[in-house]
Amino acid sequence: MSRWHAQQWTVVEAIERPPAEAVTALAGFATTQIADCGGPVGVVGPGLGRIAGGAEFCGPAVTVWTKPGDILFVLKMPDLTRPGDVVAVDGGGRADAAVLGDIVAGALARRGVVGVVVDGAVRDVEGIDEVGLPTFARGTHPATGSNEGPGAINVPVQVGGVVVRPGDVVRGDASGVVVVPREHLDTVIAMTRAVEQREMAWRQAVADGVSIAAATGADAVIAERGDAAATPLP
Repeated sequence: MSRWHAQQWTVVEAIERPPAEAVTALAGFATTQIADCGGPVGVVGPGLGRIAGGAEFCGPAVTVWTKPGDILFVLKMPDLTRPGDVVAVDGGGRADAAVLGDIVAGALARRGVVGVVVDGAVRDVEGIDEVGLPTFARGTHPATGSNEGPGAINVPVQVGGVVVRPGDVVRGDASGVVVVPREHLDTVIAMTRAVEQREMAWRQAVADGVSIAAATGADAVIAERGDAAATPLP
């Protein structure tokens, strides 16, 4: 998003969250497996990763758009969260003005929020580590920008080039962050489970002495395409 949003000054209190058991199922997979499933998954672009707190999270999104560097709606946002939520903040990627620190992180942790993703900067890294709330962002900066707005809560936002809507499921770990649209959650879980089973078969084959190229089918693809390339054109 830019410094303006079509729904600025909007606060949506009630959002639809997916079933808790579906969120728990998705949390059992690595982001790499979810990204590889081939389903309707948004993969957050590079440059946004873990800054402080815990190492991973998974939960339905409470979204915040804020004018880059402004904290007014970030201060309001904890009131709209529930246990198990992940907060996704669209701060426009601004690097020189933090929009979240340890006081807000502490408020979120007390409400049971399990993670935060900020497309922008955060601060008070040591304090967030003490709180333990998994906090992913583009970087850190000691100063904030303003607290005058505008902003919006529980509207569509953009984080790392991916659209995040309220109630979409956000999963983060050491490899990065993925976003699963709420309405496609069951489909993505089934497709990711197939990826997990495929990887388990590869690992077992390699443990049994099969080369990784043979186990993954790379040898077969190379042979097939090599033969096709060697066939003279008519």
